[in-house]
Amino acid sequence: MITTGYGSWYNHTGSNLSPEGDIADYMNGGGSDWCERMDEAGATKAIADDYRAAVDAALPEGIYLSGDEFLGLHQTDPNYTDEIAEFDIKAAIEDIDLEPIVRKHDIDA
Repeated sequence: MITTGYGSWYNHTGSNLSPEGDIADYMNGGGSDWCERMDEAGATKAIADDYRAAVDAALPEGIYLSGDEFLGLHQTDPNYTDEIAEFDIKAAIEDIDLEPIVRKHDIDA
């Protein structure tokens, strides 16, 4: 497999350096005490794991999120497709709703 970079999380979102940054921004509306309790309970990590899984599920085969970077097949790889070439990573991320993921792990729910 021949791989290449497709850009960082920030390149595609323009808001944070990582998915966890987006999660922190979203959760900040809940207050610092709640965020602290969520961290201590491991809920924030569970949210990040689910969010990253949702991002990976939204990507076509051949592109994946590794840390804070999107990687995938290079155009010279025999498995490279038009779907990969035309895929809009930013739109795929924007289509993921964080609310149900956070609600699922909310320690106060």
